[in-house]
Amino acid sequence: MPFAITRRSVLGGLAAGATVSAALSGIPSRAFAQSLQLFGAPIGVSLPLAHLVDRNSLAPLADNATLTIWRSPDEMRAGVVSGEIELTTSPAPTAANLYNRGTGMRLAGVLTTGMLYLMTTRGGLDDLSGLAGQRVLVPFRGDMPDRVFQLLLRAQGMRLDDLDVQYTATPIEAAQLLLAGQADFAVLQEPAATASIMRGLAQSVPVVRALDFQELYAETSGAALDIPMAVLILQDGLRQRFPDLPNRLVSELRDSTAWVTNNPASAAWLGEDYLGLRQPVLERAIPFMNLSVRTPAQARPSLERLYATLAEESAALLGGRLPDDDFYLDLQV
Repeated sequence: MPFAITRRSVLGGLAAGATVSAALSGIPSRAFAQSLQLFGAPIGVSLPLAHLVDRNSLAPLADNATLTIWRSPDEMRAGVVSGEIELTTSPAPTAANLYNRGTGMRLAGVLTTGMLYLMTTRGGLDDLSGLAGQRVLVPFRGDMPDRVFQLLLRAQGMRLDDLDVQYTATPIEAAQLLLAGQADFAVLQEPAATASIMRGLAQSVPVVRALDFQELYAETSGAALDIPMAVLILQDGLRQRFPDLPNRLVSELRDSTAWVTNNPASAAWLGEDYLGLRQPVLERAIPFMNLSVRTPAQARPSLERLYATLAEESAALLGGRLPDDDFYLDLQV
């Protein structure tokens, strides 16, 4: 198989070369380059991370920064507990749980104001009450899409028992079953929501956004608060090795998020490379991702409202209690 020369392979080769040269000269490789491994979810919130790594914007701190996409929240949790993952995107409840379990993971930022939608092959709904007795596909049982869906149902006086809920392992599986006619409704986050629309067009199956969960959530909050679905967390040991990393990282992510939002076509090509998702889908999905980088202080009201609401159902979801002040890193950006 021919070897494809890309920017990523060239950067990796340069870093490897520096390490070899250091070894031959007897000088520690750390004097030449420091390695920084970032991890991200297989969804749109990882696009700014991909841009940050691709343009090598952390070079003053780490000459060799890489991005690895994890496949599921369970895989990410296992990586954090084992110590393999020190910097990653995370569902907001999982971040609190990991902190309360003593992993040393703390909140560095919030990456979106929500990207969750109810998709249907039947047409729009006025509210969730129209789902009574209907089969609804929901990915990632117990994780963010499921938790937000249940929260919104309770706000309308409904329970899961009022519906026929079928859980799936991934959003893509839920989208496939929706198109196959196994259900009329699916709870999907981006880019799976947009993918269901585009695949539906190819199969002559019309799929539409029945409800915007961000709008429903704001109505239930009483203060128009958003859904801080995805956050960025990092380990105490990593902060000790890179003291300037949290501030620099969030600052650069703001610039990268603005670039992704303003350049959806180019950002989607980058996403196809890093995330393995199709460029046309990502390009059309970016406007619905609501990407926005906020510091812990800026996003704390929305986070605390989400955590308090989830704790009413089960404090165990958050690791037994609400996260305390130390969970929220104090950034100066």
